[in-house]
Amino acid sequence: MPSSDLFISEVVEGSSNNKAIEIYNGTGSSINLSGYSIQMFFNGSAAAGLTINLTGTIAPGDVFVLAQSSANATILAQADQTSAVGWFNGDDAIVLRNGTTVIDVFGQVGFDPGTEWGSALVSTQDNTLRRMSDVTDGDPMAATPSFLHPNGSGSPMTPSMAWGHIRLAADRHLCPSTV
Repeated sequence: MPSSDLFISEVVEGSSNNKAIEIYNGTGSSINLSGYSIQMFFNGSAAAGLTINLTGTIAPGDVFVLAQSSANATILAQADQTSAVGWFNGDDAIVLRNGTTVIDVFGQVGFDPGTEWGSALVSTQDNTLRRMSDVTDGDPMAATPSFLHPNGSGSPMTPSMAWGHIRLAADRHLCPSTV
């Protein structure tokens, strides 16, 4: 089943400036990124601290990688766009928008989990997380501070519900597809 829109397929939250966001196009059509943006919400803020307007086009079945411009060479080799402005860490939310419409969220806007969501290898701090293979669309509801994932844990974001930990490798995705 094709995706209804783009979604965040991988988040690299490494040491220092080794940070990147991979966006997947599973729609079956090329998508012009004019009007799409990534917003970062720092330390539980309900207001975006950074907005990066995306440029270019994503072919169907391909990914677009936005990276911190001071990331390591392995990450930069995969980047389609870079930004030098300060980036997220393990307790910050990331929102993918198409115009004013939220189409996907990593983390939870308006909530500060402390240092990270999750724990160990499936946490949002100092890890690379990739969406599970059965996820075909983004999660725009996580932008609502009252949203809780349906696992009953009461956790505003539970990475293990839709994300898996993987090791850095050099393929078109930032990391290999196996979790």
